Amino acid sequence: MGSFQVDEKSGVPLWIQIRKRLVFLITSGKYERGERLPSVRELSVQLGVNYNTINKVYQDLERDGYIFTKRGRGTYVSDLKNVDLSAIGQDVEALAVDFVQQALAKGMTPEDIHDLVSEQILLLGGHA
Repeated sequence: MGSFQVDEKSGVPLWIQIRKRLVFLITSGKYERGERLPSVRELSVQLGVNYNTINKVYQDLERDGYIFTKRGRGTYVSDLKNVDLSAIGQDVEALAVDFVQQALAKGMTPEDIHDLVSEQILLLGGHA
């Protein structure tokens, strides 16, 4: 599993930070369909957060169709066709808001942010 960190000082609840990161890793293809995720206990130790926090994240992701659990075998990435499309839209919007807030806080102008996003869309084969 790709490593990531949580920021306890950000003001964003830890479970939301973790959920956003996992959604990004799943929807971007960093975690592939059928890939096994760390157990709740493993991820709580890795991130240094409470077991119940990770459990809440996994339950939330499972409810929205991003992951599924095989009792006694582990938690795995779902086929994204199982994901509630409205949940994806909400997650992408939340990621965009978070990105823009962080970019502005780091001194980027709205024009810089627009140019950066447009460039990335073009690089990924889309139309800006």
